[in-house]
Amino acid sequence: MIRMLKNLFFIFGFFLVLPLAFAQPYGSGYGYGGGFFYGTERVIDSIVENLEPLLRALLGGYDWNGYLLFEKTLLFLLITIIVALVLENLPVFKGRTHKGILRLVAVIVGLLGVRWMNYVWVNTILVQYQVLFVAIAGILPFMIFWSFVKDFDSFVRKTAWSLYAVIYLGLWITSDVEAYTGVYLWGAIVGLVYGFFIDTPLQRWLALRAAKLGDNARRDAIIATLKKDIDEYKWQEAQGYLSKKSADDLIRRKTEVIRSLMKS
Repeated sequence: MIRMLKNLFFIFGFFLVLPLAFAQPYGSGYGYGGGFFYGTERVIDSIVENLEPLLRALLGGYDWNGYLLFEKTLLFLLITIIVALVLENLPVFKGRTHKGILRLVAVIVGLLGVRWMNYVWVNTILVQYQVLFVAIAGILPFMIFWSFVKDFDSFVRKTAWSLYAVIYLGLWITSDVEAYTGVYLWGAIVGLVYGFFIDTPLQRWLALRAAKLGDNARRDAIIATLKKDIDEYKWQEAQGYLSKKSADDLIRRKTEVIRSLMKS
């Protein structure tokens, strides 16, 4: 699977570098010596003209058209990669040194999944990815701003979140696009609610959690040291440096401490 991904990246990089062979250092326009961009255009046109009939035959579906062909190609690659990763964990494919059958099965599943998918289903899938992108891109500024102000004191954080909300309110007032106004308004509301009602309790919880994790780390370090001491007592007993009674007494005390720490 990793080798297949490397091959795909190699092919992609080859097509990125290939235009340099067609590009001329001088001149402009669409004639000879059109420069880098003209060479790139020629290579892209050549690739599309040669690959489109093949992709249409494989992925076009029952109507054999090329509508949403690029999107269907990406879906085919996505499904094939995911199926291959899943198949690698199945018992029937584990331990095989030759992965040709696994790759063939992954490609067949990808073709069967995409080939007969009409444009309605393709659009449905694309809408979901658009929603995912909008959600991630929309929350990213919030996360960046939160990371920037989280280490300030409470008053500065509240002031910063107030300014955050004011900016969104300004965008909400000045925007003429109805779809954007709702996003800006909710952005301002979320900023105010977080800054005045959620930020302080969350910062307190994060501080307590960090302290607890630090206590757990120290406890684990102490337990590890006690276990090393127990192993040392057993070795000294085996070598005759400690009597069995003394070793058992020391080990019992260390074990009681370990049990007490484990319960805390």
